[in-house]
Amino acid sequence: MRNFELPGRSPVHATSGMVATSHPLATLAAINVLQSGGNAMDAAVAAVAVQSVVEPQATGIGGDCFVLYAPKGKGDIVAFNGSGRAPKAATPEWFANNGVEAIGEHSPHAVTVPGAVDAWCRLIRDHGTKSIGELLQPAIRYARDGYPVHSRVACDWKKNMPTLAADPGSGRIYLPGGKPPTIGSLHRLPELAKTLEAIASNGRDAFYQGAVAEDIVKRLRNLGGLHTLDDFAETAGEYVEPINTSYRGFDVYECPPNGQGIVALMMLNILAEAGLDRFEPLAPERLHLMIEAARLAYAERDAVVGDPRHAEVPVKRLLSADFAAGLR
Repeated sequence: MRNFELPGRSPVHATSGMVATSHPLATLAAINVLQSGGNAMDAAVAAVAVQSVVEPQATGIGGDCFVLYAPKGKGDIVAFNGSGRAPKAATPEWFANNGVEAIGEHSPHAVTVPGAVDAWCRLIRDHGTKSIGELLQPAIRYARDGYPVHSRVACDWKKNMPTLAADPGSGRIYLPGGKPPTIGSLHRLPELAKTLEAIASNGRDAFYQGAVAEDIVKRLRNLGGLHTLDDFAETAGEYVEPINTSYRGFDVYECPPNGQGIVALMMLNILAEAGLDRFEPLAPERLHLMIEAARLAYAERDAVVGDPRHAEVPVKRLLSADFAAGLR
């Protein structure tokens, strides 16, 4: 119920479950799953699958998937790293021998093998109560029949029009009639619907082996990428040990590096002794402290956080009270 006396979002109260996503259609899909007897993991996968359709500027089956999950009745926090990795051939030696000194934002070398679909299927197998086929149905329906374009999505779409137009495939799919979809217009993604239908019927292998993987690899290699069918077939996420800190009596968990959640924990440690409760929520002094904490944490991330398979990441030191005190 909307509280007209408060700016921004109103408090929400519930007795059996809650869902929070960045898009109302994704939230609706997750609530429907819960109401039909599904658990939190079922609802999460249904929601993010819908987001991959209705928020193409932010979410997609070609991306990554980091997960924190608290199984019902258990005290442990489960962390899963479903991030994609670079192709095996993308070695420092290859880049040096081929004169590649920097990887541009739109370079094929910036594209990792997608980990999201593998993560969805693995997590539903291990923790879900419904089938991946059932959970993908709302996303398939929106992709096939169309969905109304949200205002934020339309704004981002318009800003990225030059990038989309530069690629014939992207332009054909995401710029119907040569223009970005407008607010409230109905947009369809029939090719994506077919891909999701294949995953619904045949699981992760429908994405990582066969026609879908072949199409992606062919396109990337035509652009100069190093991806192979073996890179796709061998993709597999993994369970990892979550990292955490304590903030004002609450335990806060994140996925470890190569995930970026350690930045949030570092910010909390820096702010723990800042006395934020002295200020109103939007007071300039409070915002200044939070901004500076973010700047300090991101600077440390850029300096030392990477993939622990290839670099030593001093997680314990970065989350220590002494380290936070030294940054304040």
